[in-house]
Amino acid sequence: MTVIGRIALFGSAGLLAAAVAMPPASADEVEDFFKRKRITMYIGYTAGGGYDLYARTLTRHMGRHIPGNPRFVAKNRPGAGSMILTNDLYNTLPQDGTTMATVGRGMATEPLFKNEQAKYDPRKMHWIGSMNNEVSVCAAWHTVPVKIWEDMRTRGMIVGGTAVGSDTDTFPTVLNNVLGTKLKLITGYPGGNDINFAIEKGEVEGRCGWSWSSVKSTRAQWLKEGKVSILLQMSTAKHPEMPEVPFVMDFAKTEKDLKILKIIFARQMWGRPFLVGPGVPKARVAALRKAFDATMKDEKFLAEAKRQKMEITPVSGEEVQKAVAELYEADEDIVKAAKEATTYTGNIEISKAVIPVETKSGKITGIKRGGRRVSWEGGDTKRTLAVSGSKTEVMVDGKKAKRSALKEGMSCKFTYQASAAKKIACN
Repeated sequence: MTVIGRIALFGSAGLLAAAVAMPPASADEVEDFFKRKRITMYIGYTAGGGYDLYARTLTRHMGRHIPGNPRFVAKNRPGAGSMILTNDLYNTLPQDGTTMATVGRGMATEPLFKNEQAKYDPRKMHWIGSMNNEVSVCAAWHTVPVKIWEDMRTRGMIVGGTAVGSDTDTFPTVLNNVLGTKLKLITGYPGGNDINFAIEKGEVEGRCGWSWSSVKSTRAQWLKEGKVSILLQMSTAKHPEMPEVPFVMDFAKTEKDLKILKIIFARQMWGRPFLVGPGVPKARVAALRKAFDATMKDEKFLAEAKRQKMEITPVSGEEVQKAVAELYEADEDIVKAAKEATTYTGNIEISKAVIPVETKSGKITGIKRGGRRVSWEGGDTKRTLAVSGSKTEVMVDGKKAKRSALKEGMSCKFTYQASAAKKIACN
């Protein structure tokens, strides 16, 4: 036997002896910690959009697979395209495993592109996994004379966005800079659902950086009724459901442009990412990752995802962690060029969204989560509003009431800004 072989043999024996001698405490410690705990799942966008849907569905099932079976509570924490939440997760929120978050997939590349607002290192975050490998699209409202990809380069289109760093803002900027489109951006909407409302009202003409999974799960009726034209798909590979829709990589003019696009759209791999802060103990991170993977195979979870038309193509936390780290090892000149493609605004007209406070009358058509989500219809308006326990004034028959007092069928006057209810007065 060689010297190396003997070392390997004795090393293996030593490790085996150590493993036998070690008390099986780690699993118990994780279970003891999570038992009777509550995990808060923060969502970096407003209610009703794709990130919100995916996160809330996950929280209804993941706790069954975590030792100690902690319960989950989901909370929306929008702001700056989820940059505020990402900073908070890294710097101020609890680092013990009781806080998870889903943030915009583009948050992983903001420090790479030297965004000074990004106060975090994504390589030090613990990525728990992604619920799908995403493909995003550019889509135009049916009344807009933009029907094919070439129309974005000739006529142009006004698209809605949320904030710097989000797909809705980054992708139009990239397309103008690299591929010569003539997109204009109105930014500052709290979330994707609010952009959709703006499209319906004619404030903007479409979206560019809209997850295909979100289109199918939240606006399937638009597809069925032909309300939107799908113009372009953006990722590192085409989606099998859209073989006829043009693919962004096919329009790269040079090899350098192709490398730039690949760095920018690498984020699509972790399309619906979930993560915890850098200080969470490794054993708890491992337990959360294992639970996430198990949830992705859970029959009850998959059945609910199917009912909601959610696309589930999971990527493990370890895979995301590795991919993010590799991104930061790219050639400096390509990273510099990619940064310029995402941040240079000389080729795109950008304005700020003015989101009015509106008041309309209608009837409640649906209640979810004890009144936290209220759907209503009135005239030609249909909305789903987030109802805050502290920020929404609720009145029933002229008296102040809790949101739990809201019931389906009530006639109400709704005062709201974007998808957030300010006041609901019912009788």
